[in-house]
Amino acid sequence: MSLQSIPLQNIEDARKIRKLRSEIKRNLKTGNISLSEAFSDSLIYKNLKEMKVIDSLCSLPKRGRIYAINLMKEMNISKCKKIGGLGKNQRLKFFMHFGIENRII
Repeated sequence: MSLQSIPLQNIEDARKIRKLRSEIKRNLKTGNISLSEAFSDSLIYKNLKEMKVIDSLCSLPKRGRIYAINLMKEMNISKCKKIGGLGKNQRLKFFMHFGIENRII
């Protein structure tokens, strides 16, 4: 499939989604929003659940890729998992680690 066969509206929508996700990561990194706030806001949550777990963990303040990889190993989460695709036990471990309770994906 070539780029020319994709409707322009779809390309624009994809750009908006990527921009929104980068803003979410930037806000997490700077501490403007916490992970629990991100999960409680419906607009942010809608985009957050489509992000990879490793990307969201790397976006936390004073945390990096090594922290994210080690934490994911601890929780038995694959590097390619998205937040919305976590299993029941993985969700439970993830939310308990960050003090986010009563949130169901």
